[in-house]
Amino acid sequence: MKLADKLLQKLKHKKLTLSCAESCSGGLLADAFVSVSGASEVFLGSLVCYAPAVKQDVLKVEKSVVRRGVVSEECAVSMAEKSLELFNSDTALSITGYAEKSDDANIPDGTIYIAASCKKFTVCEKITAKKSRNENRKFAVMAALRLLDKLLESKI
Repeated sequence: MKLADKLLQKLKHKKLTLSCAESCSGGLLADAFVSVSGASEVFLGSLVCYAPAVKQDVLKVEKSVVRRGVVSEECAVSMAEKSLELFNSDTALSITGYAEKSDDANIPDGTIYIAASCKKFTVCEKITAKKSRNENRKFAVMAALRLLDKLLESKI
């Protein structure tokens, strides 16, 4: 059984819903869930907010957060928390970062932030992906799934 399948089962057992906000993963996170039969029982949806303007104008990440940098812990946390609000879900995941080359000399190539949120708290991890663009996107999705698993094991 794949991790996404196990997570959907855990969510269903706990009577929780899930939403996502994705940037550099470009929909792969949503795909991991919707590839599982019956996902619609708990998975509400995902917003692919690749452009900073979409993070700000659609997802409602604060302008000041976007201005300070969308490849950051602050942005990942905000994206997850805003996903909770947008979809009215019980849990949320977010991914933001550089799947390959960085546009910022202060941020290394392959820097990705992942956040998992519930109504009580949000956790965030920074990972560094060092393979090809698409392998890095898959790596980020797997890291997000593991982070959600940790969140579900906590007392939510």
